[in-house]
Amino acid sequence: MINWFIGFLAIVIISLIITELILAKKKKIKIYNFSDSFTNFFCGMLERVFDVFFSILALYVFHYVYDNYAIFNIPSNIYTWLLGVLVTDFIAYWFHRWSHQVNFLWAAHIVHHQSEELNITTVFRVSFFAVVFRACFFFWMALAGFDVFIIVTTSLFLGVYQLFTHSRVIGNLGVLEYFLTTPSHHRVHHARNEKYMDKNYAHIFIFWDRIFGTFTKEEEEPDYGITSGFDSANAYNATFSYWKNLFIRAKKAKRFSDKLSVFFKGPKWTPSDVEHLKPVFKSDQNGDRIHQEFRLPVKKMWYTFFSSLITLSCFLSLMIYKSSLGEEINIIELITNQYILILLFIILISIYSHSIMLENKGHSFVIELVRLLIIPFAVLIGFRDVSNYYLITISSFLYCSGLIIWSFAIFKNQNIFDWTNRTSKYQIK
Repeated sequence: MINWFIGFLAIVIISLIITELILAKKKKIKIYNFSDSFTNFFCGMLERVFDVFFSILALYVFHYVYDNYAIFNIPSNIYTWLLGVLVTDFIAYWFHRWSHQVNFLWAAHIVHHQSEELNITTVFRVSFFAVVFRACFFFWMALAGFDVFIIVTTSLFLGVYQLFTHSRVIGNLGVLEYFLTTPSHHRVHHARNEKYMDKNYAHIFIFWDRIFGTFTKEEEEPDYGITSGFDSANAYNATFSYWKNLFIRAKKAKRFSDKLSVFFKGPKWTPSDVEHLKPVFKSDQNGDRIHQEFRLPVKKMWYTFFSSLITLSCFLSLMIYKSSLGEEINIIELITNQYILILLFIILISIYSHSIMLENKGHSFVIELVRLLIIPFAVLIGFRDVSNYYLITISSFLYCSGLIIWSFAIFKNQNIFDWTNRTSKYQIK
């Protein structure tokens, strides 16, 4: 059943992206950037592969708390399901709000705001740190007595709803604007304009923002992204760069209280003695902000697309295989499962290879070549017990061999062994 659901969800997402592209073309607006969109997907993959392991631990804790320490015995019926949606959205509002107001939470959430585009792929640009923090907030629903299935399902509904709100092609929705979070509301939330900042945190019901004084209406087209800007198409940089900056500031700060405050105060605050270490936006000679402009040659774009199909197939295989193991599997069995480990290895090294390719780094060819040489042999050695072993093995050898030949043609005019070659951080030509 879960396999069909994953397949159906993939078809829905692809259909929505195509629809959005068509509508954007009709409105004559450009909302997709190849490198940015793929970075979004790769960030999402990192988050999901981590959740393969973390979800087992989280569900165990939730079930244990619900079975042993639940304060109320809340029955499972239509009314409690509706209440569950309302409570989930209320908690999500405060988690989202505090993720903009507490620095260590912002370090997890900033990933979602780094893109200077806004489209359906932005939904997938999340950090696996956010998974952990979000679980800590929803833990209280299990303690209150909500069935774990209600918690998981309503949380999933919140996630799916975001496919609707992350859009620039849907305009004002009339009366719905008064009680639902619409694309117009969420465009405001993703803006870095001073008048729009720290507004519209709600996921489903916009009245939370109206009640708690964080609502504002969209007027002019927002300027998307974070105030400091972000100069990388690397999914690992997206996930870890702000954490790195936090620890550097905490280490360099002289007072112990300041070291702690770096993590627990707001993103706008930093100790005066390390003010120079705080991320600031890059500007041109006139002082104007330099916007992200990640661009790849068309040939490399197509190569990256077909190369990433291996990563996508491994990712989907990991999701399907993990679900086939059932809910009874424990974390030890999972981390020692050879199929899980091989798929995880291929996905992680692939995301790194794709990331430096999106940044057009000089050594990207070398990393990609190593990846393509490793993958078929990993399949050959690790999947002998799989029913379609011979088909998968032969296909992987043929596909990777084809990509190797193609890559030599694509990268022949590039200094492939130059590990110091760095193009502009904002414009990749």
